[in-house]
Amino acid sequence: MTARDAAARSLERVLGDDAYLAPCLSAELERLRLEPRDRGLATELAYGVTRTEAYLHKRLSAFLSPKKTELGVWVRLLIASYEIFFLDRVPVHASVSEAVSAVRRLRGPKVAGFANAVLRRVAAADKEVTLAEAILASVPSWLRERLESAVGKGDAEALIGGGAAPVPTLRLREGQLAPEWFEADASPEPLCPSAYRYQAGGDPRKRVGFSSGVFVVQELGAQLVARALAVQPGERVLDACAGRGNKSLLLAELVGPSGSVTATDLHKSKLEAVLTESGLASQRGSLRIESRAWDWTLPPPPEWIGAFDAVLVDAPCTGLGTLRRRPEILRRLSAEDPARLGELQTRLLENASKAVRPGGRLVFATCSVLPEEGEGVLSRAETALVSGPSLGGLASLPFAGEAQFRLSPRLGGSDGYFLASLRAPD
Repeated sequence: MTARDAAARSLERVLGDDAYLAPCLSAELERLRLEPRDRGLATELAYGVTRTEAYLHKRLSAFLSPKKTELGVWVRLLIASYEIFFLDRVPVHASVSEAVSAVRRLRGPKVAGFANAVLRRVAAADKEVTLAEAILASVPSWLRERLESAVGKGDAEALIGGGAAPVPTLRLREGQLAPEWFEADASPEPLCPSAYRYQAGGDPRKRVGFSSGVFVVQELGAQLVARALAVQPGERVLDACAGRGNKSLLLAELVGPSGSVTATDLHKSKLEAVLTESGLASQRGSLRIESRAWDWTLPPPPEWIGAFDAVLVDAPCTGLGTLRRRPEILRRLSAEDPARLGELQTRLLENASKAVRPGGRLVFATCSVLPEEGEGVLSRAETALVSGPSLGGLASLPFAGEAQFRLSPRLGGSDGYFLASLRAPD
């Protein structure tokens, strides 16, 4: 099995089942145990095709009917076309030969001959655009316009992911010493304490220290969102939309054994991941995290009303701030989704705000930069909270004195987020 096989199997899941690319590709790379060079090629092909799918679809449609083409064959044509248009280091004849051989294994010589004819015509066609231009062309026009309106053309293009894919970000857990390999393979992130850029390539979860809970893999923006709450030792904290609990874990480390974190999510299965990732379960005794399924479209239970010093609402959203890492989002997103999710976020914020004690604080965040999922939520939400205090947990950022702002790839390299700080009157 080759790098192209790993990419193809992952893309079949994404295109055929609406699966997420990252876990699909990770599973294939783990199963095939490819060499680092082949892992890199598989990753580039899988993400490159996903980012440029609409453009490649248009180019291939000149030579065949996509609707009449079997998925496995279509994926091989997409991969080969991506290589022909955008990977100059791969000879055209090698791209065509690999794809035709794969199609022959799938469907026999007749279909392989057809694939060969199509790809030869693709190879003879003009290379109209650069990779960055093809990525932009694959984003729906309504979304490009709304992103540019929200954050400007430069930030919009950075969010879409026209450049190289971001390297993983690690978080050295509170009180832990960095493994020796950090010095050579992980560079400190100046905008965020204990954050490191992983520069070595491959899966950092295979490195010394992960299985024992010394570090976790956590995107930079997600770390900054948790730190924006500026929790203090001994505080009682609510992580209202905890998901898999990475931010809950950081908050629990910051409040220490004298404090506590209540992690809630609508889906109980997600909460089961809190502190169960390898190496962390044994440390439960030093971290006070309670997990509980809760639907925040409903008011909080009586015992939670006014009970928390600090509340984090990292609300479900379109995920548009993560496009450079999750380009498959474009396949499932409609023009109506930002407003629809903004209404949901408003209800979540209204209900979670009731859990803040007098004088306490709340940080509202979404991994989106559209105003429907940011300022629009704040203007619609009917709460007793007022703006402020400043996001003091982010003192290293240039706008740390403000009560709301956006993170973006061009500001320190994080995903795109909207953050707002609110407080309950005394």
